[in-house]
Amino acid sequence: MGAAVAQIEHPPVQQSLFGGSVEEPPIVEPAIPDDELVSIARRVPKNAHLGTSSWSFPGWVNTVYGAVYPVATLARHGLSAYARHPLMRCVGLDSSYYRPLTTEQFAQYAAQVPEDFLFLVKGFLGLTTSPYSARGVSIKGDPVFLDARYARDTIAPMMEGLGPKLGAVLFQFSPLGALHTRAPGAFADELESFLSELPVGPQYAVELRDPELLGERYERALAATGAVHCASVHSRMPPVDEQVSDPGRGPLLIRWMLGAGDDYESASARFSPFDKRARPDELNRNRVTGMILKALSSERDVHVVAANNAEGSAPLTVRALAETLVQRSTARDW
Repeated sequence: MGAAVAQIEHPPVQQSLFGGSVEEPPIVEPAIPDDELVSIARRVPKNAHLGTSSWSFPGWVNTVYGAVYPVATLARHGLSAYARHPLMRCVGLDSSYYRPLTTEQFAQYAAQVPEDFLFLVKGFLGLTTSPYSARGVSIKGDPVFLDARYARDTIAPMMEGLGPKLGAVLFQFSPLGALHTRAPGAFADELESFLSELPVGPQYAVELRDPELLGERYERALAATGAVHCASVHSRMPPVDEQVSDPGRGPLLIRWMLGAGDDYESASARFSPFDKRARPDELNRNRVTGMILKALSSERDVHVVAANNAEGSAPLTVRALAETLVQRSTARDW
């Protein structure tokens, strides 16, 4: 689901006949936005950062990219074109979930986007995968589940490489298994201890896949450490606007990932090549819009990313969400 990790190269530079240098055309050209899209983007509140959970999809031709490019080309060179889309002001960075990245790799990503662009960066999967869960058993090496010292070593490059473009560090917990779901209070205690030992500065967010871990004790752990819950539209979780009773004081983070009753593999197969909204989800669009409007009325920042598996095409989901947001906020003065 995340973009492949690769060194992002700047366009080659050639010498001008009159001295100096001239940049060659970008390797990936952005799509030319229509007037309606530009108008919608201008009306989206500035502190509402919308985007997608990744960017390397050839099926996004004419919505994000100006031509069909291979996945590898988009992974290496597509981010700057993605960031020129009028609505895309943030993106999920999933490659760090599969292996920690270096400061240089983060810096190369940051160099491709405008100053007000934000990255929602996933923490390494070993930090959020219980060694006793089905997935944890398959992970090789020493367990680092909720290991704050290991986490600090992976967060430092994010801070150094992305600087102010680091919107949040997201800890997405895979299903943790009965050992944790039967003792949600103990998990909340471990989570609070872990979060309290992380470097000061970044916004931290937590996303769960076990509804049993939600509740008052979980929310207290977040509040005590300044972290926020990342609300997810996901088939394993309760309705996105009912997951926490107290949204906290930090930004509103939402990931619109997977429709009701769906799983990742079947949704990916059904929606590929992700070039249309094959299954519009008006219910969740209205739920997410309501959450955004409530957060904006409280002067909170908003970060929302959508995945292809939500409705079939993440950029078109973002556009529909922006249209609904603008329509419902017409009477408001931002």
